[in-house]
Amino acid sequence: MKGTIVAFDDREQEGIVADEQGQRYAFSLVQWRGRGLPGPKTLVSFEVRNGQAVQVFNLPERQRRARRKVAAHQDTQGVTFSESRRYAGAAIAAIAIAMLGLFFDTLAPFVEVLAVFLALLALYQIRKTPERYKGRGLCVAAILLALCVATLSLLVEPAPKSRLDSSHDTVAPVEES
Repeated sequence: MKGTIVAFDDREQEGIVADEQGQRYAFSLVQWRGRGLPGPKTLVSFEVRNGQAVQVFNLPERQRRARRKVAAHQDTQGVTFSESRRYAGAAIAAIAIAMLGLFFDTLAPFVEVLAVFLALLALYQIRKTPERYKGRGLCVAAILLALCVATLSLLVEPAPKSRLDSSHDTVAPVEES
């Protein structure tokens, strides 16, 4: 017969197994022939003699992959997230490139376009796999910073060349009268 162990008392070394129809049979550790110790919800195969379960074996089960146990929580929409979520790489790159654009004068708008593209890519990654990635705030900050830097770089005139930079200008001596 096949069934499930309902309970097992380690101290008494006795347990109860239920067959597929719900009929319950007592067994002792002496009758246990399975791997390890018997425990609740273990699927077993057994024989019945004199109203007792004998020759109680574990049923073969697929080998399970080892997984790291991670605490989970739910957001406001009820989506479950694990604590092992990480920032999307594109979000980090977007905010870094948006800040780097501050150091480019006339090329800043082109650098900021790259930052916005990376931020949008990161938002796509986060939306696609929210259980794996986080960083929506970084993406929004990168987009806003990129827009501000690009706008300011277009509004501000480039600094005029200083007289020391120009090699073709010559200084004429001043005549005194």
